Amino acid sequence: MSSHYDAIVIGCGGFGSSALFHLASRGVKVHGIDRFQPPHDKGSSHGETRMIRKAYHEHVDYVPLVQNAYRLWHELEERTSQKLYYETGLFFAAPPEGSTITGAKLAARLHHLRHEIVPREDFRDRFPGFELPDGFDVFLEHEAGYLLID
Repeated sequence: MSSHYDAIVIGCGGFGSSALFHLASRGVKVHGIDRFQPPHDKGSSHGETRMIRKAYHEHVDYVPLVQNAYRLWHELEERTSQKLYYETGLFFAAPPEGSTITGAKLAARLHHLRHEIVPREDFRDRFPGFELPDGFDVFLEHEAGYLLID
């Protein structure tokens, strides 16, 4: 009897096991291959926590992918009855003309993300543990946070 798979996933860490789960839930016959016995601490997404954010300054095309990831994390929370996502907010502090601030603003504008530009005079009161270099702007994304990955 020959084994036939519709998909083979190499690496069964966080990303690979998620791919296996979602493919199998759609009726795809899948097989996972990993160098180590899962679960293990050798994967790229291993660790207790990972940051998650929507305002991807690197490129606006990532935003819909991340929005879907948020939906999937919420579904996993419901399925497991465990809180996995913690909204903490995240700020970027960088020169206003640089790609970090301009990219985050563009992503927020195009995808209607909750954010604010924190005025320099308010920054010290709101974030007393940080020193802001001269000439930096602050972009605050409200829905960013962290995930309990493990």
